[in-house]
Amino acid sequence: MANRMKFAERIRGFLDKITYRQWVAAAAVVSCLLGVMVYLAMSGSDEKPTAKAPSNLVQVVAAKQDIPERTVVKEDMLKVVEVPSDMVPEGAFHDVADAVDHPASTAIQQGDIVTSRKVYSDIRMAGFTGIIPPDCRAVTIPISDVTGVSGFAHPGDYVDIMVITGSKENGMNGRIILQNVLLLGINRNADLPAAGTDANGNTSTSTKAASDSMATATVALKPSEALKLAVASQEGTLYLDLRPFKPRDMYTFDTDYTGIPQGSGNAQVQPAPPAASAPAPSYSYSGPASSSAPAPSAPAANSGSAGGSVPVLGHTIEVIRGVTATREGVK
Repeated sequence: MANRMKFAERIRGFLDKITYRQWVAAAAVVSCLLGVMVYLAMSGSDEKPTAKAPSNLVQVVAAKQDIPERTVVKEDMLKVVEVPSDMVPEGAFHDVADAVDHPASTAIQQGDIVTSRKVYSDIRMAGFTGIIPPDCRAVTIPISDVTGVSGFAHPGDYVDIMVITGSKENGMNGRIILQNVLLLGINRNADLPAAGTDANGNTSTSTKAASDSMATATVALKPSEALKLAVASQEGTLYLDLRPFKPRDMYTFDTDYTGIPQGSGNAQVQPAPPAASAPAPSYSYSGPASSSAPAPSAPAANSGSAGGSVPVLGHTIEVIRGVTATREGVK
């Protein structure tokens, strides 16, 4: 107890000996020490994020140059950069191969991070041009309800295209010019009746009939086939043949047919070749005789054949004799 009292008296005596200037100097020293401690504490907190930054960098794909819209992205247009993870946008590509050979859905500026929203992941998302096969071109032809399969053909179906030329007086010719053609689209908007009235206030039907000829079908063809179709469209009327979902025969080899002119009474009949060792009967047809005059007859085309005679008239049928087939005129 006595020692504590002596220690307190010594401290009190020491404090009494300190002058005012010494108190000011001590306060300045303490202030400096506190300032140094605060500075060290602040600088230490700034160094910690800097040290952790390298571990938070992420590699992403960025544009090396400006990429216009609808441009197919190539490898030399892209580069890989490192950015902080909190700056990576949603859908960013981390590998160049993920964005190569895909069209840009929007203009991409140099240095922009490439994302799935800026590049079409599927080329068909690019619109109508995205569904055209790479080696084909889109070609449009006029159709109607009859020539266009009455609207049963839809985009994605496959059709054959045939052309009908000539006239009933001079003879008709039909041939299939293209087979297994991809149908890209059908424009049926032109079939809707236009707003029009006649003098009595009734809706005009002529506009409807005129609009039927304006319907179109768009198909995908190779350039050489497109040129062939364009020429055929100037020769006659084009028809679409809708193919089944799973056709039995992918291609048809009998693609040409020629009709005999109607009303031609002097049609020539090609002479039939001699009958083979095993002759087959020929087929003929005679129309009903008129009440005023009997039906005309013609001499037998081949007297030695067991097939009988074939009259020489405006139409033809196919006559098979052994391994030989010919077309002969009938009524």
